Amino acid sequence: MGFLRTYGGVKRKMGGIFTRGTMRAATKLGRIRIPLEDGANKKYRDPKLEMYDAYYDGRQYDHLLSWDEVNDENGAHIPVRHRKPRIIYHFPKVLCQRITSKLVGESTFPKFIVENDPFTEEYLRFIVKASKLKSRILEPIRRVLSNGSGLVRFYMIDGAIKIESYLSKYCYPEFMPNGELKSVRIQYVYSDKDDLDENGKPKEKWYKMELGQMKDVLYDNPEYEKDSEPKFNVKSVAEHNIGFVQAEWFKTADIRDSVDGYSLIGDVLDFVDELNYSLSQGSQATQYNQDPQLLINRMDEDEVDTLIRSATKAWNLGREGNAQFLESNLNGVQVAGELRDKVIKSVQDVARIVFLDPEKIVGSAQSAKAMEVLHGPMLELIEELRNPIGNCMKGLVLKMAMTNLLLIEQGAPAPVNVPPGFRPQSFDIEIQWQKVFPMTMLDLQQKVQVASSVTGANLISRETATKWLAKDFGVEDIEEELAKIESQPVINPFAGGMF
Repeated sequence: MGFLRTYGGVKRKMGGIFTRGTMRAATKLGRIRIPLEDGANKKYRDPKLEMYDAYYDGRQYDHLLSWDEVNDENGAHIPVRHRKPRIIYHFPKVLCQRITSKLVGESTFPKFIVENDPFTEEYLRFIVKASKLKSRILEPIRRVLSNGSGLVRFYMIDGAIKIESYLSKYCYPEFMPNGELKSVRIQYVYSDKDDLDENGKPKEKWYKMELGQMKDVLYDNPEYEKDSEPKFNVKSVAEHNIGFVQAEWFKTADIRDSVDGYSLIGDVLDFVDELNYSLSQGSQATQYNQDPQLLINRMDEDEVDTLIRSATKAWNLGREGNAQFLESNLNGVQVAGELRDKVIKSVQDVARIVFLDPEKIVGSAQSAKAMEVLHGPMLELIEELRNPIGNCMKGLVLKMAMTNLLLIEQGAPAPVNVPPGFRPQSFDIEIQWQKVFPMTMLDLQQKVQVASSVTGANLISRETATKWLAKDFGVEDIEEELAKIESQPVINPFAGGMF
């Protein structure tokens, strides 16, 4: 009988009696725009997360007909919203990528500080470097911002740290009363390209793995059957006996009775649809004006069929014939453009980011403070995300550091070697975040001028001014820097001058 699919707010039965021209049934899936076949609740922990992934990947319209397929097989017109847009504006992905780059990008990646224990702090720095966390955490964080949550797993093999991430819709985490991860089940359906059915198509199979505090269990891969529950058999067991799950559950916020945070794209999906269809319709109208239809009057069909074209590439219409192009004045395109500007402004207000005109920010870009003012809502959003994301990253780095030490004690190959007898004095890690918009040379010059003015006027001490400027010049030991300043010779500004 086939299964029901949702097409732009209506249902269509594939392989059944419902055709393209008989899409009338109302959907029961609410805001879920993408098609979800029967049994979707078995495939995904929450079908809503699959919708977020579809918008992030830009495949939210793949189930719809082509934009150029205007009529169905019965000749009935197919509404615009039942067709795939010609132009897809990947705003959800751009939003998550932009926030991620300002949150954990190369220039904004946080430092892990252990107060009064520089050796442990240096050890953590080597752990971050060995795991290549700066580059490997980017895509997981993008997905976490899109879905509201996600799993980042690590394991160590042959003296190397491997990091993997899993989409939230495939993960079923359990937590202890203190909020620490107790266990997590990873389960999803995949296409096995090495095992084909009688039609030459890859078979759909289950994947399942359980990560625990003492062991990790990998199961076999039974075939996916829509109407039955899978039966798994244990394939392999890895007993690590570490005492914690070698993974960290990332989320954007702590929400009561929910393992997920909030999605950054969840409130802008309607705007995304409006933008995509408006851009596509505007493109079609403009394209039509570039190649308009030719209208010929005062001639019957036979005369039109016998038109003779001259060497000058003009039609010979005879004495009575008249021809002109059917063109529009593009007022609709102009009005649609004004609406899109309002939609883009609204979506920026909801998403809390600002798309700036490059021609208008040339002067502002010279000052970090000006950029902070221009991107005020985004900075507030990043400040809100830093605490939950920072705690998750701190937990991940701490687990990797402890696992590395356990491997050294067992005599196994470890990614980071430590001096004999090394023991961390403290694992009380603090996160030190970098500035979202680093100081420009103009900002630094003005800051130095202020320090010089107030010290010259004896309003503050040179030591206080040095501490104020230390981070900007990469100075870590303030006392050592002050000693160097006192011992350095005074340079005569008039040396070599002639009077």
